[in-house]
Amino acid sequence: MIEINHVLHKQMRSLGKVTYKKFLCREVINNWNRLVDENIAAQVTPVAIERGVLFVQVENSAFKDQLKFFKEEIIDAINETFGQDEPLVKNIRIAKGFQIPDPPQEKIPPAPVEEPTIEDMTLTEEETARCQEQANKFPDKLRQTVLATLVSQIKVQKLRLKNGWHKCVNCNALCPPKEMFCEVCKVKERNLMINKLFDIFYDSPWLRSWDAQKILLEQMPHMRSECTLDVVDSARTSLIQNLASHHRFGDEDSPDIMKLVMLKKQLPPDKVTPAIIRRALYELQFNLAERFTQK
Repeated sequence: MIEINHVLHKQMRSLGKVTYKKFLCREVINNWNRLVDENIAAQVTPVAIERGVLFVQVENSAFKDQLKFFKEEIIDAINETFGQDEPLVKNIRIAKGFQIPDPPQEKIPPAPVEEPTIEDMTLTEEETARCQEQANKFPDKLRQTVLATLVSQIKVQKLRLKNGWHKCVNCNALCPPKEMFCEVCKVKERNLMINKLFDIFYDSPWLRSWDAQKILLEQMPHMRSECTLDVVDSARTSLIQNLASHHRFGDEDSPDIMKLVMLKKQLPPDKVTPAIIRRALYELQFNLAERFTQK
């Protein structure tokens, strides 16, 4: 007798009687070699089941006459295994050429795949011993709690690995399938990116945001999704505020003042005029005064 996956059959039954019956018919075809005797399987090939009739192909003409002696045996084997409220097969006929039109191919939805849970994860003897060894270092009152925590941590790690998690490119911590870095390293990389943007703008304060973005991505191509134009603009603004808060206004010829103006107006040195400097300094002073007033 064929071992039936009762969970799968229950799921397919829930999709409706028609779909479930078509599923059973396919199961007969797919499991033919296990349903019937090997001698029959070698001579008879199932083609389709239509309205309770199993159509078969028989390659050996001499065996066609003998098929009637095995008909009841085949029908009983099918119905005992896959028959439900009514027999799935009531008769067997030999298919002749194109006598049987191909039944419409209805896609049977795949059975839901049960996701593994932490309860499904098991520890090796070595892992269990290592957890026990660590837990033994704690007082008796805490030992079981510590042991349970250590075991849970290993199970979580195994579950994540089973779900496609992988090691961070910078450390041994696990991160999700589509991520390169763990949460800690992601923060570090983002801070590094901001600092590099500060350096880019400090060295070339006249750069447009998209030019600074291009330079940054040449150095850190893996940060493409993080280095948006909004982030670049925010880095420029932060640098302007930082520089402005550390310098006194008044000396229009100071290199630091020129750098602030170029950052503010995104202009190269040869495009900066005295009028532009005065206007930019006024805006910077006003913005800083407003910022500190709000605080």
